[in-house]
Amino acid sequence: MTAKIAKTTVPADEASSTTTNVAAEAGAATGVTKAVRDGKKAKPGATPSTTPKTRQKPAVADGEANAERKARTDTKQAKLIAMLQAKDGATVEEIAAAFGWQAHTVRGSLYGALKKKLGLDVTSEKIEGRGRTYRIGS
Repeated sequence: MTAKIAKTTVPADEASSTTTNVAAEAGAATGVTKAVRDGKKAKPGATPSTTPKTRQKPAVADGEANAERKARTDTKQAKLIAMLQAKDGATVEEIAAAFGWQAHTVRGSLYGALKKKLGLDVTSEKIEGRGRTYRIGS
């Protein structure tokens, strides 16, 4: 591939009279590499710069590969699940008081984090005198 290089001269009334390589500017805009633009061949085994590099995963010790991940019990999510697994379940008001949340945050965590993301079966039931209670499991 032969590229035509057009040279333009900036008028003398500019700060300096310089020659601009128009093809170089056009090549940068169109993604043409410098080697192609200058008529050079690429090195054997060279990969184009547009190819994404893959990251290697860090090596895992033998003991860690087979070890099962333990659930953390000190998180708000774990405490919320424990409240909902109780025999009577929990109401929005009880959860909001326990965590200092507002009602919309409680409902969002029930359906967003627990039901959608974790896939837990969150059920609700209206009980006389107590209001709507939420439970996980039976």
